[in-house]
Amino acid sequence: MHINSKVETEGQLKERLDLIFLRSKEGRTFHGIWELAFNPITIVTAIHNIKSNQGSKTSGIDKQNIDYYLQMPYEELINLIINTAKNYQPKPVRRVYIPKTNGKMRPLGIPSMLDRIIQECIRIVIEPICEARFYPHSYGFRPYRATKHAVKEIVHNINITKKNIPKYVIEGDIKGCFDNINHRILLNKCYRIGIHDKRILMMIKQMLKAGYIENDLFNITEQGTPQGGIISPLLANIYLNNFDWTIGRMYQEPKQQCKRICNDRNRLKNKGIIPKYLTRYADDWVIMTTTEKEAKRILKYLRKYFKHKLKLELSEDKTIITDITQHYVKFLGFLTKADYKRKTPDNPHPDKLVGKSYPNHKKVKEQIKAINKEIKKLKDIPKDIDKAIQIERINAKIIGMAEYWKTGICSNTFKYIDDKINRSAFRIFKKIYIKDYMSHCIELNKLSNRPNRHQKYAAKTFAVKINEQYIGITKAFITHSQWCKYPYNQKMTPYTKEGRELYSKQFQKKKTLPLDRPPLYDIDNLIYAKENKKYNFEYYMNREYAYNRDKGKCRICGKPLEKGNRECHHIQPSLPINQMNKVSNLAWLCKKCHYIIHGKEIPKTYKENQIKKINKMRELLQADKNGDVVI
Repeated sequence: MHINSKVETEGQLKERLDLIFLRSKEGRTFHGIWELAFNPITIVTAIHNIKSNQGSKTSGIDKQNIDYYLQMPYEELINLIINTAKNYQPKPVRRVYIPKTNGKMRPLGIPSMLDRIIQECIRIVIEPICEARFYPHSYGFRPYRATKHAVKEIVHNINITKKNIPKYVIEGDIKGCFDNINHRILLNKCYRIGIHDKRILMMIKQMLKAGYIENDLFNITEQGTPQGGIISPLLANIYLNNFDWTIGRMYQEPKQQCKRICNDRNRLKNKGIIPKYLTRYADDWVIMTTTEKEAKRILKYLRKYFKHKLKLELSEDKTIITDITQHYVKFLGFLTKADYKRKTPDNPHPDKLVGKSYPNHKKVKEQIKAINKEIKKLKDIPKDIDKAIQIERINAKIIGMAEYWKTGICSNTFKYIDDKINRSAFRIFKKIYIKDYMSHCIELNKLSNRPNRHQKYAAKTFAVKINEQYIGITKAFITHSQWCKYPYNQKMTPYTKEGRELYSKQFQKKKTLPLDRPPLYDIDNLIYAKENKKYNFEYYMNREYAYNRDKGKCRICGKPLEKGNRECHHIQPSLPINQMNKVSNLAWLCKKCHYIIHGKEIPKTYKENQIKKINKMRELLQADKNGDVVI
């Protein structure tokens, strides 16, 4: 199938990706991917995605981050990316090392920003092709999916069985998975999954062969995908997809002969096929089955499969078989076990085994240790305002940790976290405020920071006082347990209307999905922008964000903005160029309100709150004697 690359809005791009997903489900293959990947609308969408990521401020070997490209004129940047893609020669990645939980260092490759933009353009277009064919119970680095869904799948497999539960679990560990991916096999799998545009395949090959710079020395890459590259997680999932289906077809996801999969499974079970369930998250995976003999048989087969089919090896020490009725399975930081239901007055002697997942205590202790190091830094910070900033950094870590563990049985874990952090804070505050340290022990509901989080709780914590306001350390227990009731809904995907609505409904978002960012520029704008550096690429991109934020309505009068009657206003036009075009400094107005802000008389029909808004914007304009230019 040749992809039609003519798209003029983000909405049309979304529709095209939906169509690609639908046709890929039907088994179609795709040509003409390059033209859609490097359509101006796709490029702008790619830069939107990269800009919203914290890594956009990290530079590659060319020492340029996203801000460098955002200050370029719109047309110049689009042409630069298209021309670079036509004669693609990626720069080597900059290699850095980050610590792993076991004390070892993990290599991380940071591509140049231009290479990241090109990778994101390709990812946007090939992801729906791959998503349509990926194994349903693979959860790593896939849209709308998370670790909690993978853990829930294991618990669900235990809970749904009435008699013979799949208690024997193979815990899989692939030796250096991402570092040992075979390039030839990967490209072949990309072709077989439906990517038949040889220009895209050649660009992927060049990305893989780009090499890396370490200690100012260039190193070639004969195998592996660079961890840190935007497209690397997707390529790793493509590489392991055949492994998923090899196990899945045995029982869990059979080639359907009946209308329902559960009927197909019963058909296989009646033939004597032993149940087996695979759950994978990136290179971590577990296979559950009902007999130890079957687990040993599968493991023996997989050692050969990985070695000969994927050119990878399973770790002898870490790939083990566990009886989950006797021992915990370690998967994604959680400890999962099959245990009897909790005793209740109605059922004092439960006989049903259910899946239970707990936070891994070892991982929790490592996280607490890292947070306590941040708390210790408080005693070396002289000013209270800087102490408050450090406390907010600590709070972000505490909340992030609690959000991760809340999907398991976490009540006792949260009590443990709060106790250890409070003890550490007590010691540090006692050293800082020797005589009156207990005056800094404040009830949570009296804190000024994160009021929505703290207002209902009277438990005490340690805080610093700034202008009669207290900024304190939060508690983990406030983040309530929120385990998944049901396994992941496989219909939930960003590439169908139904899937997007299911996602929106699950997270209790508004029924109306976000507006598509409209292309709000035209030829006259671009010609003007060439002569005025004020209107760079960042302006044209961020004003689309501002349009969505303002819901397509005038910030003053609230009327819907239509083509020919909408103008983007710089709130503070005298700011430096790298701050002037930020979303927070842009506001969408109708022509009438825009002229009023720039000095026209306020009509008597305007309401009091509208007049207040006008006066506030006028005050901000006083700093710039020349006013704002309207285009």
